[in-house]
Amino acid sequence: MVSDNRDAAALDRLLAPASIAIVGASDNPDKIGGRPIHYMRRHGYAGTLYPINPQRAEVQGERAWPDLDALPAPPDLAIVAVAGEQAVQAVDRCAALGVSAAIVISAGFSETGEAGRRTQDAMTARARAAGMRIVGPNSQGLANFGNGAIASFSTMFLEVEPQDGPVAVISQSGGMCAMVYGLLRQRGVGVRHVHATGNEADVTVAELACAVLRDPEVRIVLLYLESLRDAGALADAAALARARNVPLIAVKA
Repeated sequence: MVSDNRDAAALDRLLAPASIAIVGASDNPDKIGGRPIHYMRRHGYAGTLYPINPQRAEVQGERAWPDLDALPAPPDLAIVAVAGEQAVQAVDRCAALGVSAAIVISAGFSETGEAGRRTQDAMTARARAAGMRIVGPNSQGLANFGNGAIASFSTMFLEVEPQDGPVAVISQSGGMCAMVYGLLRQRGVGVRHVHATGNEADVTVAELACAVLRDPEVRIVLLYLESLRDAGALADAAALARARNVPLIAVKA
């Protein structure tokens, strides 16, 4: 549940970050670590990109950095696109450096069994203790076409051309997000927000619903819930939607 104004501010910053680090950045736009950079350069993200890749001086035309510690300042957001223990180490380092939020694309956590869940829970607890929010792990990412902050590796944005519009789509499932986005775009409907929360170790669909409802350009919100562990935040979202006269449509799997 969105517990205080600090959480609300952190979630707003998650959707409109002034700077983004990509841990595991790739010069190849077809790779998971390269696609978000490609999208953001293509769709006009005006913030600062910090590709993290110790093997390269430049990634897709952006200066590359050897590690998070080399950055001139902590970014608002980090995309973690490295695997296994490297992902855990990257999240821990982000938290220690004061990064506001991390999107953990990496898989291999609670979806793999009890050992993965324990690793996920411990990583999340350390991040929250440091004041950092986590989207994921096992998340397809977040995409805000209103400002070009497309921290996602979904191929659907290549298959169906994005166009900003009044709709927000939020789901735990990246596949469901992509399907709904594709259907809307094929019918000529513009979509501003496309967000997938993955394992929901921390940030939930309901919390992101509250955040997108603070965007005055959003006129309809579509949610797909695989589980509901944050009923209070969903009630908050419903109240915000009612106050703004914005339809909020939620489907529970």
